[in-house]
Amino acid sequence: MIKMSINKDLENGFVLRSACLEDAIRMEFVQAMCYPTLHQSEIMDRRHFANHIKVFPEGQLVVEKDGVVIASTSTFRSEFPKHDHNFLEASDNLWLTNAQVPNGEWLYGIDMGVLPEYRGLGLSKEMYKARQEVCKQLGLKGQITVGMTIGFGKVKDKMSIEEYCVGLEKNEFTDPTITPQRKAGFRWVRPVYNYINDPEAGYASILMYNPVDENYFI
Repeated sequence: MIKMSINKDLENGFVLRSACLEDAIRMEFVQAMCYPTLHQSEIMDRRHFANHIKVFPEGQLVVEKDGVVIASTSTFRSEFPKHDHNFLEASDNLWLTNAQVPNGEWLYGIDMGVLPEYRGLGLSKEMYKARQEVCKQLGLKGQITVGMTIGFGKVKDKMSIEEYCVGLEKNEFTDPTITPQRKAGFRWVRPVYNYINDPEAGYASILMYNPVDENYFI
């Protein structure tokens, strides 16, 4: 039973709402379409999404258009990471069962996907805003995520991940994932090596946080 839920009408007929078990099949499709280069061992399927909804229903959100789910995001409650880790370790091998900390002070986002034909409409930003609303309703400190550096794979032979991060901070170039996350309010903490098994990301990511209190700093 969902203790709290999100249901918001967006522009152009989109609806952002809390996910239900019936959404798991469509969430699987969104996942497959959004991460074509991600290693199969790290792709979530309907079983994983269904379990996320059972483990932490408040933290699973979808966007639908004409009754069809076209975007989704998955989260769990966590403490702030003290040590580097990888995606499978963080997510309990995609299941979240043992990753979920019932009284965790942060909302850890492990997935954000929008079907390619619906990108550029601000839907990911709306999902990040909704996740922040979940944080406020549950009394959490804010969101954390380890953002995939999708553009790093193309330049990893020319620069280090640290240099890539600095370039993003200085707005010297953009990244398909990190730039929207920064625009949504996320702050860079540090690069994480070998976080994700995706060559487009150069197998690296960036630990970031977005506090509810804008004056809060790690």
